[in-house]
Amino acid sequence: MPYRENNVSRKMNSSRYDDAARGINAPMYAYYAEKIKEKTGMTKGVCLDVSSCGGYLGLVLAKITDLDFIFLDISSEMLEKAKLHITEDGLQKRARTLLADVHSIPLDDGSVNLVISRGSIPFWKDPATALKEVYRVLVPGGKAYVGGGKGTPEIRDQIAARMKEMGNEPDREKWGNGPRNIPKRDYDEIMKQTGIAKFIINKGDDGMWIQIWK
Repeated sequence: MPYRENNVSRKMNSSRYDDAARGINAPMYAYYAEKIKEKTGMTKGVCLDVSSCGGYLGLVLAKITDLDFIFLDISSEMLEKAKLHITEDGLQKRARTLLADVHSIPLDDGSVNLVISRGSIPFWKDPATALKEVYRVLVPGGKAYVGGGKGTPEIRDQIAARMKEMGNEPDREKWGNGPRNIPKRDYDEIMKQTGIAKFIINKGDDGMWIQIWK
């Protein structure tokens, strides 16, 4: 998810971000899609891709499951790109977009089977409230897999090498440790605030991910 401070930066960076997500960064999304499928075992039902931007993670997950998708984002500009990609990937019957804020998801209680999100949780204003919303919309037995990362070290090296080939010197600090200027948060404490009982926080060389069961 791009860091969007204001409308100017969003307009300036969205097309570049979209091109990278569908191109040079595609291996990263493929890796996480496979991992989500493996960790959750969810292959049917409805998947909500929260703060989806152009739908990059969900679109890849759609190729390896029979899930239907809702791509939710606060940016109408990014959702227009998601709509374009839905058509490009032939998913018109399985996917739709939803302009909304994760802190107040306009879906019924127990209406989705799986919630996913990559790279957005560090930017949520109130992650405890957002995670409670994620939990609310899950069906009994539903699961969530949210967090962030840039793939494995091998994938990061692969992307960095491709960037150099394209004449773009990668920012090693950014690629090694994640984007800068992100607030440090205690996700263990945040999860306690949510009151959600069934969860695991995984921290590894492929990022930080929260798994939730309902």
